[in-house]
Amino acid sequence: MRLRHAILGVAAITALGACVPASGETKPPAAAPAAAAPAAAVTGIEAFRGSWVGASQGEGDTRRAAALVIDASADGGLFLRWRSAEGPRDGAANDDQLKMRENTAIFAPGKTPNVWTAKLDSGAQAKARLEGSVLTTELTAKSGGQTELQTYRRTLTAPGKLSLHYTRTMNGKVETTIDADFVKLP
Repeated sequence: MRLRHAILGVAAITALGACVPASGETKPPAAAPAAAAPAAAVTGIEAFRGSWVGASQGEGDTRRAAALVIDASADGGLFLRWRSAEGPRDGAANDDQLKMRENTAIFAPGKTPNVWTAKLDSGAQAKARLEGSVLTTELTAKSGGQTELQTYRRTLTAPGKLSLHYTRTMNGKVETTIDADFVKLP
């Protein structure tokens, strides 16, 4: 069973590792600063900037691993890219199935500070807002007379740690919830 966990983890990290900043550039790691700034000194969207990885059991028999990149542009825009890998827990009959998902949202600077909007390639409308240590992203899509709302509530819980509470609703009825913990990559 541990081998299956390791394989899912390695597959997810390998597949998710291609997240890059909004510019598309890859950069060598910067030299470590002589002394790290206190976590309290970093506020606003700056506290969220960077690459994050996390995992969750989710609901039912599904295991999930995810990567997230958050970046902000000099003009006040916001870039989010999230990738996830999910598959059945150990012992499931279809243990070889692995689903990969990716979404990218590029938000133009908003008129209101810490609020951004965008339209995704899928046609979904996206809104992001930052309130203190919470960055909430909502994706709304309509199809076949139904309205789907996905809400990603990301909360900074400690320096370099983030918790995610995800909900998916269809026509106002909660269909899925997922809680996950993320750590910031150096």
